[in-house]
Order: sequence, then structure tokens, then C-alpha cells
Amino acid sequence: MDRLAEFLQTNPLIIIATFAFSTVGAIITIAARRKELWRDFLSKRITLPVYVYLILILVVLFAAMLWPAVEKRPKRLTTIQGEEFGVQRIVVDGKHFRNCQFHGTELVFRGETPSEIENCTFDSVALTFDGPAATTAHILTSMYKAPQLRALIEGTFERIRKGELQRAVAPSRAADN
Repeated sequence: MDRLAEFLQTNPLIIIATFAFSTVGAIITIAARRKELWRDFLSKRITLPVYVYLILILVVLFAAMLWPAVEKRPKRLTTIQGEEFGVQRIVVDGKHFRNCQFHGTELVFRGETPSEIENCTFDSVALTFDGPAATTAHILTSMYKAPQLRALIEGTFERIRKGELQRAVAPSRAADN
């Protein structure tokens, strides 16, 4: 039953058909009852007290102030559990892979959203970096070419191996400091 519900809610054709049927039904209802609609609702004058308009304006302003925060909040990771992947390309960003198997798979890290890989097995896997992750890999590669920075990069990878890598500071704060 859950699969059916998910299919009906995510299939674009069903969503469009439902919207079209609802719209046609509303138009037919309005057309058939237009005289009653005009007499009962549209011909009457609606007056609201001033404080209602002020409350509506404040609600709209408050929603406008919060909108950026809603857009920037972290999105939940999509959990993929117990799947087996063959020779294919998988974007890892935004996903939590748990107990999965990868055989000849190309894993693409973009670095735009977090991701997690937990208790998975890998066989002939290729790693590819794209977007911000590719930029980071390029910067680390160019830094490693400078002999005086090699120890810094090696130390960073050693902390990664130990699971002790410090959480990064947000870019806007890092640039200010």
C-alpha cells in the first residue's frame, strides 16, 4: 500500500492528470452555479477592520524575512539501504548509503550537499569529483606541489584517516577572519 501511495504521489503524469481533473471540475461547478455564486458571494461588499489588514501585512513581511532561512536549511539525506550497484555512475551528494554494495561503480562527489556511506562494500570503484569537490581536489593538488605545504596536506589526510578532521568554518566567516 505504501508503494502505491508513493507511486501516486511521485508520478508526474498522475499529478498532472489529478490537477487537470480538479481544474475542469472547478470550472464546471462555477459555470453551472454562476448565478448563485454571484448573488451569494461576489455581489456583496466585504469590509474588514483595519487591524486585519495590518495583521496580514505583518504576516507577509514575517514570511518574507524567514524565507531565506527556510531555503538554506539543511535537507534530509535520502537513505539508500541494502542496494547493490553495478557498472553505473552514482552522484553521492544528498544520499546516505547503508549496507550497500558497489561493483565497478563510479561514485561522483560534487560537494554541494553532505553525504554518508555506512557499512558498504566496494569492488573496482572509481571516484570522480565534480563542482565544489573538484575545485577542492584541484586546490589540494596544487598545494601539494609546493614542497613547503606537503606536510600540511599529509597531516590533513592523516587526520582524515584517524577521523579527527576538524569541521570547516563557513566560507563567509573564514574570509572575514
